[in-house]
Amino acid sequence: MFKIDIKIITDSSCDLPQDLVDKYDIGVVSLHVTFDNNETFTERVTIEPEQFWKRMAESKELPKTSRPTPEAFAGAFSAALTNYGSVIYLGLSSALSGTFESAQLAAKSVPGDIHLIDSLTGSLGLGILAVKAHDFIHSGFSAQTVVNKIIDYRDGMNTLFTMDSLENLIKGGRVGRLPGFIGTMLSIRPIGKAGDVGQIDVLEKVRGRAKSLQRIVQLVGEMGNKLQEKIVGISHVNCLQEALNIKKEIEEKYRPQSIIISKVGSTMGTYAGNGGLIVSF
Repeated sequence: MFKIDIKIITDSSCDLPQDLVDKYDIGVVSLHVTFDNNETFTERVTIEPEQFWKRMAESKELPKTSRPTPEAFAGAFSAALTNYGSVIYLGLSSALSGTFESAQLAAKSVPGDIHLIDSLTGSLGLGILAVKAHDFIHSGFSAQTVVNKIIDYRDGMNTLFTMDSLENLIKGGRVGRLPGFIGTMLSIRPIGKAGDVGQIDVLEKVRGRAKSLQRIVQLVGEMGNKLQEKIVGISHVNCLQEALNIKKEIEEKYRPQSIIISKVGSTMGTYAGNGGLIVSF
């Protein structure tokens, strides 16, 4: 049995269920969220998804997320390198947050073999990459080979989302001007995707919630490649039953390797809003 000498680290936007974080020994560096009364919480440490959803619903203003400091990353990298020969950090899309930049600054200050990968996505898109990294490491690949394989897997991934409105995304500055978009009227529901460089693009506008969820399932089939070999991630903001319904349809239609369902935490939930649903594959 070979010795596992590579530590996987990600950040709290990954939305991986804690049992999988523990099972795969994944390090998590937390982002923070501040509400309109200036109370600040640490994601996955002092606030859990359900608590965040409730607080967000009660807040008049959009909560503000903040990235981990370079010092937080440096501490995580240094601690990992006392027990492992290499560290691979998988980070929230640099187009959405300065989190990856904090990790880059930290890596320059910590001696050792540290590899950084911009996931170009978030939520379970990021979480799936961490799980795949674990699988590659346990197949005996070197750190650089794992990095190469993760980049290849990332480049073949898609992340789609739908929500009740774009209000939170627009307030948070994560979606640019959308000429002619009237999504909050006429029951129009946006379907978006993570773009090639990790930005958020609106892919389609569908009338009605039920049709938007049906269209997500169709798009998984249209856009997915070798789904039987892929992990599908379905994360949700307070809409578990709809996530379970989509899981059942995707299983029946496409037979993926596995499906992970999780709750969206405060980082991604701030922009997805209540009813937000994210599918990565």
